[in-house]
Amino acid sequence: MKKPALWFSLVILSVIAAIAAIAVWQIHPRKGPPGYVTSSSCRPCHQAEYRSWKKTLHSAMFRPVTKDTDLQGNFTSKNPLLIFSRGDVEYVVGNRWEQVYLRKIDGEYYPFPASWYVKQKKWAAYKVHSWQKTPMSLKCNGCHTTGFDPATYKFAEFGVGCEACHGPGSRHVANRKMISSLFCRSCHGSGVKKQTDIIRTVSSAVCGQCHNRGKNKPFYRQDNAPAFNFPVQYVPGKDLNRVFKPNTPAEDKKNRYWWGNGVAKARHQEFADWGKSRHSRALTNLKQNSALTGEKEADACLECHSADYRLPGSDPKPTIHTAKYGVTCVVCHNPHAVGLENASSRKRNSPCVSCHTSTMDECFMQTGLVHYPCPQDKVECVDCHMPYVVKSGGWYSIRGHAFRIMSPLGNDSPNSCQNGGCHQDRSIEWVRQEYRKFYKAADKQ
Repeated sequence: MKKPALWFSLVILSVIAAIAAIAVWQIHPRKGPPGYVTSSSCRPCHQAEYRSWKKTLHSAMFRPVTKDTDLQGNFTSKNPLLIFSRGDVEYVVGNRWEQVYLRKIDGEYYPFPASWYVKQKKWAAYKVHSWQKTPMSLKCNGCHTTGFDPATYKFAEFGVGCEACHGPGSRHVANRKMISSLFCRSCHGSGVKKQTDIIRTVSSAVCGQCHNRGKNKPFYRQDNAPAFNFPVQYVPGKDLNRVFKPNTPAEDKKNRYWWGNGVAKARHQEFADWGKSRHSRALTNLKQNSALTGEKEADACLECHSADYRLPGSDPKPTIHTAKYGVTCVVCHNPHAVGLENASSRKRNSPCVSCHTSTMDECFMQTGLVHYPCPQDKVECVDCHMPYVVKSGGWYSIRGHAFRIMSPLGNDSPNSCQNGGCHQDRSIEWVRQEYRKFYKAADKQ
């Protein structure tokens, strides 16, 4: 009578052991490099970040068409550029300024030869003569997808997901499951240790891998590697220049990408402009001057001169010797947009005044002039220091990131007065006259 009970117990134990083995196999970190698991795997633990990210343009940068509202273009138009129908479109790129429509042909993504300008509500020519020579895998997909494989042209996820900035997350997910699993905790313990299984960095190069123009450097030590329009071996937080050769004004023979004053003329060049700004050199300049000001005083300056000091997550806070980054993109741009979903309610001046109030006071003491030439209730910092310099969607819609006033005197570049959002209805002669009135020494600068 006891044998059936014994066999039954053995069977139950065997089943439990098998289930446990499968569970361990599924969640235990594998050997070798981590793989991509997509943003949906981040959602269970990072719900607030996921929900907020989902509302950003990054999440919808490139996606399959799943519903009618995905396509904003007027497909009943009689425009001769419209040589394709709504039903021909399988994928869409863009959402705010311009939408490019695509179809998969022989395993490759190609754009149709007309794009839709969202704000202007009209069709525009898009690579009319070269669209069939514009495979997304070489031109776009490294930035419009996550986990792009340059060897196979496959990718893990449509759009710019979590792992585009944090690196592949399979090991991170597996480690967290081990810590949270009751079965695994019996051996691994319940204490959560600080992990190095995911990348967290405030480096601007994370944004620069896509907000930049250039070509990849040969990968896998292959001299005949394809010339991708994006870096293919970049690891977030590392040196972008090791794997990517950015465009420069000297190479721009047709003046397509740079204005005469060296500021970016085309979209996807914010990183290049930032690299020329004082923000990018904020920490370097502070370190160079620390010998004169004293290390203790320099440490106090890190609040405005160092992103890794200023932002949460630094414990303990870095010193003038250990700080790594100056004023990087994430000081002004919240990458997850948590709490900032309603961007129209924000004060655009707030990121600036927290550090630059003393600058404005110093300007008044030296010149006797207020910092701003226009009424305070009519103008904001970005209107003068970040004028619109790039056309996207058929109009000037992207601000410059060189963080400097662009003078109306001298060249054909956009200027802060007419492209800041204030005096676009005025003539260039009027603008120059008013500029000289305020900046009396402008002609000598």
